[in-house]
Amino acid sequence: MSRRAFTLIELLVVIAIIAILIGLLLPAVQKVREAAARMKCANNLKQLGLAMHNYHDANAALPAMLGSGCCWGTWAVLVLPYVEQDSAYKLYQNWGGGDSVNSNFPAPGAGTFPRYASSPNTTNVTGRRYSVLTCPSDQENAPISPITNCNYAVCGGNGGTFGGAGPAPQPTGYAAMAGMFDGSSPQNTVSGTTLTPNTGKKIRLTSVTDGLTNTVMIGEVRQGQGSDLRGFIWWGDASAMSTYYPPNTTSQDLIYTSGYCNNQPTQGLPCSGAGGALHSARSKHTNGVNVALGDASVRFVSNNIDPNVWLWVGPISDGKVITLN
Repeated sequence: MSRRAFTLIELLVVIAIIAILIGLLLPAVQKVREAAARMKCANNLKQLGLAMHNYHDANAALPAMLGSGCCWGTWAVLVLPYVEQDSAYKLYQNWGGGDSVNSNFPAPGAGTFPRYASSPNTTNVTGRRYSVLTCPSDQENAPISPITNCNYAVCGGNGGTFGGAGPAPQPTGYAAMAGMFDGSSPQNTVSGTTLTPNTGKKIRLTSVTDGLTNTVMIGEVRQGQGSDLRGFIWWGDASAMSTYYPPNTTSQDLIYTSGYCNNQPTQGLPCSGAGGALHSARSKHTNGVNVALGDASVRFVSNNIDPNVWLWVGPISDGKVITLN
């Protein structure tokens, strides 16, 4: 009995049909994957928001954005015990110290004065990748290996990271104001070999007179690629985001030197390395970013939010009557 085999044309038709089905299925798979990543990202922000509240309950204030300046620890270290990373927290040295004086906090020093980028901090803390600080939608990066970039920064208000106004042209009626975290007021003061602790402003939840549900506490940021330090929250300049520009703005983030700015506007990462420190909320989610508000609730904010509304959800006591929809 003769057997009839498939002809070449029939095989090509079958392959074409399979290719069409894959082409139809792939976008759906990608949408499901991104929906899951966005949910994981929102859950990370929820955990961080609750961690801030737990820290506040234990210390009667929110964690300071900075220990004593750019390079001696940020809020990211202080919240580690509240996101189940207590062992890493207990190994960090010289939070809030200086280059000539050791704070012996949280871990005692050993005759050295390490920064966030020095051993043993790089080995024990800043060189590790933390799931709760990483959005799966974004591309991971370690610009100064092994120190990691991250995807969440506290809200420093509607100006620069260390205070000061946003660049021109400024909106009508604009005034730079601090948020739930204030980069112009580190926790400790260091001068030479003298460390004076707890000189910074303590921000409490009761300080947020604009209302916790209308004030951004933590926002998404993108991980800069290559040597780009955006998302480098262990370092003071990148530890905060600003509400000066709307989410995913085409306006440039400001970085203090060109060597740490990898300008990628077509990738949603425009920047200028001409000086300053101002980082906007950014994500790879479609049409917006996740934020944790002052009450630890998580909201998705559209790129199309009224810029004037977004401008005033950063400060804690501007007195503006707004509703974050």
